[in-house]
Amino acid sequence: MEELIKEVENAIYVQDLNIQRQKKYYNYPLTNSPDHYYRLMMLQKNMDTWQRCLELIKQYKKERWGPLEPRRSKEFEAKAKVESNGVPGFVTKSTLNAMLMYMKRLECRIEELEVNLINNEFNAN
Repeated sequence: MEELIKEVENAIYVQDLNIQRQKKYYNYPLTNSPDHYYRLMMLQKNMDTWQRCLELIKQYKKERWGPLEPRRSKEFEAKAKVESNGVPGFVTKSTLNAMLMYMKRLECRIEELEVNLINNEFNAN
């Protein structure tokens, strides 16, 4: 996820440089060219989109990489056992959603560790 954040930050940086260059290209406050203003508006819109994307990525990273959680397998097992005793084969959606979110966090951490492992092996060679 760190690589994705770096790529998006780089795209935002490039967009910002492009906007600054376009502003300096003409005598910006004195131009009457609607095309120039339209181009600046589209560049700004594109930059806003990239910034929103970065905010979402950081939000999801924060949700998945929040504080370290204790092992929850026994908790989920107990919940599923209680819920299935009420109606055989039935588990509530809240329990399933909690289990899925926990699995997504673990998968994200595994991916980060794999990337770190690959980078460490690459740097060692």
